[in-house]
Amino acid sequence: MTRYKSQIFIGVSILVLVILLMIQVQWINQARKLNEEQFRHLVGLALHESVSEYMKDQQSGYEMSECMKKLKSKTDSARLKSEIKRLNLIIEDKFKQHQIESNYTIKVLSRADKQPQSRCYYYSMQKALSDDKAMLNVYFDKREKNLLDSMGTMFIASLVAIIILFSLFGITVLSLLRDKKILGRTTDLINNIAHEFKTPMASIALACGMLKREKVLSDPKNVSHYSDVIHTENNRLRQQVDQLLKLACIERGELKLNANEVSLHSLVSECASCLDIQLKERNGSIEFKLDASQDKVKVDEELLQHVFKNLIDNAVKYSTDSPKIKITTVTKNNELCISISDEGIGMTKDEQNNVFDRYYRAHTGDIHNVKGFGIGLSYCKMIIDAHKGSIKVWSKKNIGSTFTVVLPLS
Repeated sequence: MTRYKSQIFIGVSILVLVILLMIQVQWINQARKLNEEQFRHLVGLALHESVSEYMKDQQSGYEMSECMKKLKSKTDSARLKSEIKRLNLIIEDKFKQHQIESNYTIKVLSRADKQPQSRCYYYSMQKALSDDKAMLNVYFDKREKNLLDSMGTMFIASLVAIIILFSLFGITVLSLLRDKKILGRTTDLINNIAHEFKTPMASIALACGMLKREKVLSDPKNVSHYSDVIHTENNRLRQQVDQLLKLACIERGELKLNANEVSLHSLVSECASCLDIQLKERNGSIEFKLDASQDKVKVDEELLQHVFKNLIDNAVKYSTDSPKIKITTVTKNNELCISISDEGIGMTKDEQNNVFDRYYRAHTGDIHNVKGFGIGLSYCKMIIDAHKGSIKVWSKKNIGSTFTVVLPLS
């Protein structure tokens, strides 16, 4: 049940947010409808008052009615326009009184075959013009825009609130998933550290116990042998602790590079020679193809040694049977490219996407023959980034992997 808590939390949270969004949309829609109803009511009230006031002058109503019936001459047309203009002035005044500020046009229709414009408001002129088909038609320009403008502050505030809510939720979920992933990897790191520290500590404890025996102390060769074991294992512990401390410094941005001009060909060859023993034990080999025309780079030699030792060591560890490693260099666009290839177990696409993440370690099955904390490649990437370079990987499962380091030339 515990492993599904985060999925349940995310699912319920998304459901609640969707419900809230639906409620918000429904609320905005209801507010729009209410606003429209209020507007219709005010328009109807204003038109009623306008027509009532216009009807006070019975002569005007009679003239408009006659002009609409005849329209035989230009004089009748002019008189009709004059009466409509007078009615429009009254409507304009009443609209202002009721705070109706939308632009509009009016028409007075009397014939049944004359259909009014869409999305308009009507008021009967039957009493005013003694015509049961007479209708005052008021058409508002850009009514939807005006409606949104009237609801603008509320609508925009709601929209911004929804966007912020979903953004914060998204950030929270991503942080939760990222923290959960890091927590799982941190647990693996602690287990790996315990395992890696346990071996040399056990060796040191065993050697110390042997040195306490009189039979061992009486033989200088045995004393020297067990002293060497203690020294070797102590150096191994120190290197592991130094790696962890340097990683912490890099993450805090406190790493200071001791940069000097170095020959990368010599540096890589030296790092490879440090792993001769492991290669010979497994009948492995390294092929060099150092074709770079220039190999001088300004780097921290000690840190770059860690990088290339780590990459070559990985090529050895993750190779089945006899390791076959190839190291090539080329110069391209004022940059030095160093590639370290193997014919090992390779990686899947998902493993390649995560291989440079902190504490990530690709699965190698149930056999724990691959040692390390799982910080090696993330450590390498941080060092290369500190030198303003880049590192990338190409790999195919059961085919092999190629790590390419790109550094700017001096």
